Formats: sequence, structure tokens, C-alpha cells
Amino acid sequence: MKLHRLDVTGFGPFREHQSVDFDAFDGDGVFLISGRTGAGKSSILDGVSFALYGTVPRYEGGERRLRSDHSFLGDPTEVRLEFTAGDRRLRVTRAPEYDRPAKRGGGMTTEPPRAELEELVGDVWVGQAAKPREVGLLLDEILGLNAQQFQQVILLAQNRFSRFLLATAGERQTLLRTLFGTRRFESYRDELEMRRRDAQKAVDTAGEHARTLLEVAEQLIDQHALGGDEERAVDLTGRRAEASTALQRAQYRLDTRVHDRARAQAALTESEAALAEATAQAERLAQLAAAREELTAREAEAPRIDEERARLARARAAEALRAPVEAAHRTEAERADAAKAADETGRAWSAAGGRDDDDLAAVIDGLTGDLALWSAAASAETDLHEGERALAALERAVADGTAQLAELDAQQALVPAERERIDSALVAARAQAVRRPDLVAERDAVADRLAAAREVATLSPQADEAEAAYVRANAASAAATAAVTTLLQRRLAGHAGELAAGLVDGEPCAVCGSTSHPRPADAAPDPVTDEDLAAAEALRDREAEAERRAGAVARELRDALSVVAARAAGGEPGDLAARLEEAEAEVTAAAAAERAVVSLEAQRAELDELAALAAKERESLAARVSTDTQRVAAERATLAALRAQVDAARGDHASVARRNAAGRARPDQAR
Repeated sequence: MKLHRLDVTGFGPFREHQSVDFDAFDGDGVFLISGRTGAGKSSILDGVSFALYGTVPRYEGGERRLRSDHSFLGDPTEVRLEFTAGDRRLRVTRAPEYDRPAKRGGGMTTEPPRAELEELVGDVWVGQAAKPREVGLLLDEILGLNAQQFQQVILLAQNRFSRFLLATAGERQTLLRTLFGTRRFESYRDELEMRRRDAQKAVDTAGEHARTLLEVAEQLIDQHALGGDEERAVDLTGRRAEASTALQRAQYRLDTRVHDRARAQAALTESEAALAEATAQAERLAQLAAAREELTAREAEAPRIDEERARLARARAAEALRAPVEAAHRTEAERADAAKAADETGRAWSAAGGRDDDDLAAVIDGLTGDLALWSAAASAETDLHEGERALAALERAVADGTAQLAELDAQQALVPAERERIDSALVAARAQAVRRPDLVAERDAVADRLAAAREVATLSPQADEAEAAYVRANAASAAATAAVTTLLQRRLAGHAGELAAGLVDGEPCAVCGSTSHPRPADAAPDPVTDEDLAAAEALRDREAEAERRAGAVARELRDALSVVAARAAGGEPGDLAARLEEAEAEVTAAAAAERAVVSLEAQRAELDELAALAAKERESLAARVSTDTQRVAAERATLAALRAQVDAARGDHASVARRNAAGRARPDQAR
């Protein structure tokens, strides 16, 4: 840390503004602050200590004594220090608590302590903290020393020098470790010690592993008789040498066994080849015996085969006569069938009124001409029946088309009313759906307020408890600080008694040098020892740290409570929960309205499309009905002409087809 400038106003012996420019002494290296007693030399150092930590070694617990006794009631009191810590240039401004005239109503009021920390960024001073506690916490992080450590090492007060020299080794070690940053070397020492332990552990593990392997090797050596007759070694080196020798012996045995195995494998291969040759020869002999047995069986069947060959020759000779015999049989059957048919036809002609002397050729010619006329009339009769069926179908199509036209007209009459209903519902749904973003935002805001209100209910008792703990810690810290001050005052008051106890007649006094001691001071009844002061200071530091932690916790809870209280905006959880339910219902209704808008728009588009299709279909249907009506009239005229032709050709028969069937049998019978 490097000091640049100190400005004091109404502080210590200085009523007017005073400025100390430390940069002016950069070229001198070491400089001396000198002057008469009471000139304010120590007050300059007090100003540095007060600016950085808000305390002064000479006036612990007495900030009211920092204000200059020469200041008038309206004069300000302020200390400003500009310094560099690391690569940051900072400026801290502090003012102690003091009484000043009230601005309204007359009388006096207490000016609270102030503190402000700024950092030079470029050419502009930027504020970093604006409250005494926040400034203190930030400076502790920047400087790395608390007030006690700073005042013991950097700015050692006159009444603290002996205390530092008389401090215990542990206290001085803690201070010097913080001051000179020895934690890095301690971490090196701890890391090296850890590595040493790990290396030793690895060596021990490797040795144990080696001993285990040697024990297994020795068991194998004993099991396979690989050792010698000499006495077994005890140390690891000798045991390893014995294991290596046993390994060489085992390798020799292995080579011997491998050679024996190769010779056995060659003998096995030769034996397998001889076995395969013998097996093949045995199979060939078996096949020869089977062939001989088969030949003997075939030679025994030779007479039967000769008989079958003679039978086959006779069958082939008979095959040449089979066709003429079968033709003679068929001809005889056809002659019998023809005679029978001739008898039946004669009886049928007689039964139909024919005579034996009829001119059958003339009868056949006459009937053939009538059949030609009746066949044409039969075709007309068939066309008549088909035309009547087609006419009936056309008449039904005309009737169905007329009914469909009436139905389409009725449906188109309903379209305007349905379109108006959909448009009305669409307007209402759009009006409700357009509010959905606002309703969602309102719902989210209510949900956030509800969550904040619940956090307020949770944090309020915690904040109250933290504030109470902070008050208790503050009181305890103040009591511990007051106790230290009291002990110091008692110690200072008892110094005269301590010096008097060491006076010896005829020897000079350590203070005034006189060899006579007419009125030595009495010793204090309850002297204060260094141990008492050290214990009280340790208690004061612990209570101060506890106060700092309690204050930090209380501030965090207070800030968090203020944030959530601002978010809750004074709402109660019950009311906000009910409002959230209403907002959820409104958002749900708006979402349903959005879906209804989509559905109604689809219905409207579908209705328009169906109306257009219905109009197009009605136009096509009307044209088809008109065409079918004209075809009905033409079909009726055609059917009237066919009906007259059929009636003339039918005669006495039920239909032309029946008359034609009855007339066709006669020519067949005549033929």
C-alpha cells in the first residue's frame, strides 16, 4: 500500500483544513515527521488509521474525542485519505459522530458517522461503498489486514510497541504469517510431506507385492523341485537370485518337454496316416463283397426276366389291332342311337298333327319365313322391355333429382342464419381471446407477488431474529471493547506503582534520573497483567468478528426482505392466492376463447365452401334433371311404336318369344 495524500478538517488539533502530500517525499525515500509536543505529529498517523479503519489506537472506543476541541459548533469534521493498494487507486472519506446545531427547531442534534470509498477509473472517481460498515468490509478485503494487525505492524502506536514485543509466539506467528504471506511455503511443505508419505507408501506397497510374489514363486519351486541343495536365502536379493535360477531350470525342463512333445506329435501323425490307409482298404473290400452278392441275386432272376420279355412282345403285337376293334364298337352304338332317334321323331311329328304324306320341304320353308318375322318381333319385344325399364329408371332419376333440388334449396335457405350465428360467436370469442396476453401478464404478476408475500412471511421472523442477534452481538462487542479500555486505563494507572516497586535508594530513577525517591507511588491493589490484556483483546476481537458476521447476516436478510416486500407490494398471501385463482380461471377462459376462434373460423370457412359446393351441385343437378325430362318424353314415343309392332307379332301367345319358341320346334321336327 502507498499513501498519496491526507486531508483533515476539524480533526484532533487541526480546526482548519490541513493537507499532507506524501507524493512530495517520493524522492527522499525515508522522511521524518517532527515537531514540538502537541503539534499534531501523532494526529497525522491517527488520521491515516481513522480513514482506513475508523479507529485510532490512542482513543479506542472514543470516537467523540476525535473531533477537534477548537472547532465551533457548525464546523465539520472529516478525514480523507488517497492511497494505492495493488494496482487500484482509492480514496476513502470518513467523519466521526459529533454534535452539531439542528437545522430546524433549534437545539443540538447528533451527526451520524459517515464513510465513503471511491476508486479512480480513468480520470473519474467512481463510488464503491457509501456506508461505514460496507466501507470497512471492502477495505478489509483490499488491505488484507484488520485494524489490530495494521496498528501492530504498519502503524505501531507508542503504547502498542511493548505489547507487540511481549506478545506470545503464537500471536506474533499469526500476525507475521498474514503480513509476509508464508502460507505458500507452508503449502509447499505440506505438499512435499504428502508426496513423501505417498512415495513411502508406494515403496512399502511394492515391497509387500514383491515379497508376496517371491513367496508364491518359492511355493512353486518347492512344488516342482526346482531348488538346489544349498540353504535358502533370507534377504530379498538372494531370494530373487534363487527364483531366477529356478526359472532357468524350469525353462530347461520346458524345452525338454517341448522337444519330447514334438517327437510324440510326429509319431502320432504317422500312426494316423497308417490307420487311414487301412480303413480305406477295408471299405474297398466291403464294397467288393456287396457287389458279388448283388451279381448272384441278379443271375438267379434271369428266367423270370426272359418270360416277361416274351409277354411284352405279344402285347406289342396285339396293340396294332386295338384301333379297328374300338371303331367297330363305336359304329354299332351310333347306329342303334340313330334308329331310336328316328322312331322318337316320327312319333313327335304325328303328335304335333303332322301326316306321313306332308311336303316337309314346303313346311320347312314356310315356317322358316315366319320364324324370321317373329325373330325380329322378339328383338323388338326385348328392346321394349329394356326401354320400359330404362324409362322407369329415368322417371325415378327425375323424381330423385327434383327432391334433391328441393332439399338443396332448403339447406341453402339455412346458410345465412348459420353464417350470422358463427360471425356473432366469432366476434365474442375474439374479444375474449385478445385479452389473453394481458391476462397472462397479470397472472404472472400476481403469482410473483404471491411468491414474494410467502417469502416475506418466511423471512420476516428470520430478519427479526437476525436483527436481535446483531443487537446482542453489538452490545457484546461494545462491552468487550469497553473492558479492554478499562484494563488499559488501569494498566496505565498502575505503571507508577510498578516503577516505584523497582526503585532502589541511591540508584537513579528510570524516568527522572533522580537517586532520591522521597514519595514513591503505591502499587495498585489489583494489577493488570499482559495475560489479562491479551485475553481481553482476544475476547474483543472475537466479539467484533461475531458482530461483523451478525451484521452481515442481518443486512442480507434485511435486503432480501426489502426486495421481496417490494415485489409483494403489500399483498397478503390469502388475498393473492384467491386473486391468482381468479387470474388462472380468466387465462383458461381466454385460452379456450383462442381455441374457439380457430374452430369458428374453420367452421365459417367450411360453411362458405359447402355453400359454394352446394350451389355448384344444384346447378349441375338442375341441368341433369332437365336432360332426363327430355329423354323421358323421347323414350315414351319410341316405346309406343315398339309396343304396336310387338302386339301385332304376338298373336294369341303370351309373348313373341313364346310364339317364336313354339314355331321353332316344327321345322326341327320336319327336318
